[in-house]
Amino acid sequence: MIAGRLGAAALVAILAMPAWAQDDAALRARQARAYVAAELQLRARLAQAPDDDEARFQLARVLAWQQRADAAVPLYAALLERAPDNADYLFGLAQAQLWSGDRAAAQGTVDRLEVVAPAYPELAALRDQIAAASLPARAGGEVRPAAPAYREAGLSVRHDWLTQGLDPWRAARFEVNGRTAEGRVWYVAGAQERRFGLVDSGVEAGVAVPLTPRWTLQIDGGGWPGSEFQPRWFGDVRAQHAFDRGTVLGASLRRTRYPEVTVDRLALGVEQYWGAWRFGYTFNRTDVAGNRVSGHDLAFDRYYRERDAIGLRLTSGSEDALQGTDIVASAVRAAAVQGRHGVAGDWSVQWAAGYVRQGAFYDRRWVQLGLRRAF
Repeated sequence: MIAGRLGAAALVAILAMPAWAQDDAALRARQARAYVAAELQLRARLAQAPDDDEARFQLARVLAWQQRADAAVPLYAALLERAPDNADYLFGLAQAQLWSGDRAAAQGTVDRLEVVAPAYPELAALRDQIAAASLPARAGGEVRPAAPAYREAGLSVRHDWLTQGLDPWRAARFEVNGRTAEGRVWYVAGAQERRFGLVDSGVEAGVAVPLTPRWTLQIDGGGWPGSEFQPRWFGDVRAQHAFDRGTVLGASLRRTRYPEVTVDRLALGVEQYWGAWRFGYTFNRTDVAGNRVSGHDLAFDRYYRERDAIGLRLTSGSEDALQGTDIVASAVRAAAVQGRHGVAGDWSVQWAAGYVRQGAFYDRRWVQLGLRRAF
């Protein structure tokens, strides 16, 4: 038996808790090495005994806990072909489907589990996780299916090329963000931007708190003391509700204070998740110096490998814009692509590129690159 070769106590320790759920970096590193060793021995066991379902079950768990849930799903499916009413297999499959971003499939598996074993010990908690799977994965407006607890830090730089003979814009941003085991997500960031020969520096912070499995409240704010073109401060409050079948509705109010004008914005949005895919639409109504203008934003995202994603953003309508150092209402057309990809261990890269037509004022082409590390 595989437990005999590893030692029963060692196997229990290896499988007791996912590495990403640990707070101590050294402990996580030791457990990650233990997962690798367990995977190798389990695969060796299956090579010798392909019908050893216990080894296949433990391998599926190890893969899921290594953030390789996509690889665990077919193992659970094979197990369920021979034992379709095994509650442990159903529970493991639902977890792997959820962690891989397939919320609809996870809900279907949980429905089967509720029929087979309605009193399964962790069933209620898993139902809540699935219900909350469309809550924000980080504050700051980027939304994705729920993920395990994590912390990370990142640095990014951006360069904008402007038409009309205007000088380029440059920006740098450092951010620390995370998600707690209870589902609270937060970020703190500092940024510096150069435009029109001026330099502004500021800080931002935000937190999203699940009030119930279906309701979440998000609060963001920041300031740019002594700013020349950035807002002196801003505050944003957002509430959203997750429905069945991957639908999320949200509303937010934002106030932004520039040196000479205050801008108020109401945003109403809807999101729809299909497995690892997300579609989002937001309607914005903005009051700029007494002028009310409307805007529309579309988002398409594909999630994979835990927090990695690639997406498209489209914007149309009118919004507040800089003309020199003044804030005016301007017709906007914009498109951007963006992505995040793990490259080695706890490291990942982020990138984005886009085009903005700012009415008759100027066009902008921009590129952003960043590096992030989980800890």
